[in-house]
Amino acid sequence: MLARGIHHLGVAVHDLDEAVETYERLFGAELEHRAQVDDQGVEAAAVRVGAGRVELLAPLGDETPVDRFLAKRGPGMHHVAYEVDDV
Repeated sequence: MLARGIHHLGVAVHDLDEAVETYERLFGAELEHRAQVDDQGVEAAAVRVGAGRVELLAPLGDETPVDRFLAKRGPGMHHVAYEVDDV
């Protein structure tokens, strides 16, 4: 597997609307896509920041993986997704 680069950074947040607005205001981010992902228990928003992409993740309820992450670690870096040619 050869990584081509970072596809996006995942950031766990408590309030998705607030996080999107903050990224737009502070970093000039542009919302690319927003969706509820029921099987992962999150609502996600992909925002472009310059040439990069950040995926903001908010839990849909208690005891979801992102909710547990936030309870243990607080808001912040959740994951790094790499773009690869072949797995």
